[in-house]
Amino acid sequence: MVDLTVCPCALAALQLLQMGYFPSVPLGPTLAVSLQLLSLVRQVFMCMAPNISAWCESLEAYLASMGYKVDTRVCA
Repeated sequence: MVDLTVCPCALAALQLLQMGYFPSVPLGPTLAVSLQLLSLVRQVFMCMAPNISAWCESLEAYLASMGYKVDTRVCA
């Protein structure tokens, strides 16, 4: 939970965006989603295919964009 001080000069939606969250509605949001999570979902849908390999590749690409390296591939 996050407490916000809201006034006409500091809208709740703008404060949430500055904190890294996307508000559910522009005025009086009661729910917000992490921009990082939205980035992951976008990446998943861009690489979507009806198999687990595409999901794994999307997750690896997302983690790589955040500076992580996944090195668990097994070569046959």
